[in-house]
Amino acid sequence: MERIQILLEPVDRRALEQLAQDAHTSMSNVVRDLLRERVKQQRRANLRKAAEMMADAYRTDAELTAFTALDGEDVHDAAQ
Repeated sequence: MERIQILLEPVDRRALEQLAQDAHTSMSNVVRDLLRERVKQQRRANLRKAAEMMADAYRTDAELTAFTALDGEDVHDAAQ
């Protein structure tokens, strides 16, 4: 792990101290947990945005849907 420093407003520090006390952990653990959760949320949002952008292209680009008719067909049966 790396040590960093952050500056907090007094009200934010008190809130962080209370979160740590309620969770029976350190302020550092609370900050790490909050950061991990925020990063996870941001990644989900980025993936959702990319999926929405791709969905439009998938609906309108015939080349992307050309093989959709083959979905569900058994490759083994087609080879016989």
